[in-house]
Amino acid sequence: MKILYAVQGTGNGHVARARHLIPLIAAQPGVEVEVWISGTESQVSLPIEATQTFKGISLKYNRHGGLSYLQTLWQNRWGQFVADVFKAPIKQYDLVVCDFEPVSAWAAKLRGARLLEVSHQAGVRHPKAPRPMQHNPIGEFILKHFAPSDQAIGFHAKSFAKGMYPPLIRKEIRDLPQNARNQILVYLPAYGTEELIAFFADCPVPVRAFVAKINHARQDGSLRIEAVDSERFLQAFAESDSVLCSAGFELPTEALFHKKRLAVIPIKGQYEQLCNAAALVQVGAWQATSLQKLNLTRWLHSPLPQAVLWPDFSEALVEQIMKVARGGEL
Repeated sequence: MKILYAVQGTGNGHVARARHLIPLIAAQPGVEVEVWISGTESQVSLPIEATQTFKGISLKYNRHGGLSYLQTLWQNRWGQFVADVFKAPIKQYDLVVCDFEPVSAWAAKLRGARLLEVSHQAGVRHPKAPRPMQHNPIGEFILKHFAPSDQAIGFHAKSFAKGMYPPLIRKEIRDLPQNARNQILVYLPAYGTEELIAFFADCPVPVRAFVAKINHARQDGSLRIEAVDSERFLQAFAESDSVLCSAGFELPTEALFHKKRLAVIPIKGQYEQLCNAAALVQVGAWQATSLQKLNLTRWLHSPLPQAVLWPDFSEALVEQIMKVARGGEL
């Protein structure tokens, strides 16, 4: 049996989940797994080499914490995306497991391949999942049609509906020994280094901030800025009692699992992150609309949250995937 795992590479969270799930699927008897990835923004490596790499569709950000629609429109190669959809060898697989990856999703939809979406986005778009106060029809449309599917398994911060899974806390995080001290781990990919330096100029505790592109690590007072590296990031995560990040899914839920003080800043213009923030505040996170609006002193003096000990359902998830691969339904 041949299974394709197609992963969105525009963020580290999708690839981090792939690092956990792909070996588990590949360990099933008689299963061969191949990987496709699209997007160019992840700094986390896959567990096996991808057989297909696509440009896909990448969201582009400005340097002030927001999504840039103009850069997203102009810097993506839309003609190449359409060509990839119609040329990608999708029909050779018994099942496509898709984590919000648009080339495989649209190829399966338009050319007739069996696809199962396994993603956080499937949980976000569920009608019973939390939404921000201001409804956004365009955001809802993108969540539904960016990587379409007929069958889906969704994750979210809470089980807001029957069949919705809690966060999949990967083994390397679940088993990571913690030696937390007064330190902030910062991962805000939509903010530039100068914005981070200005904000943390007088921070009373050490700060380790990770950014996508920097030639050399930089120290400014209590703030250390360095390039994203899986090993150093995990070390900083284990050493920090507080996490400040965008309102993604994997890092915030991993922080709450290890009872870290958490504040999230949704990327401006990214509707999914507003939905995530609405859910995360229900399980212990702080939310700020921008870096400048975060009351750093008050947040740092707030009590640490209770650990949210989501169970490990990896084996049950893989069983569901294999059931669909053998022709069954969810």
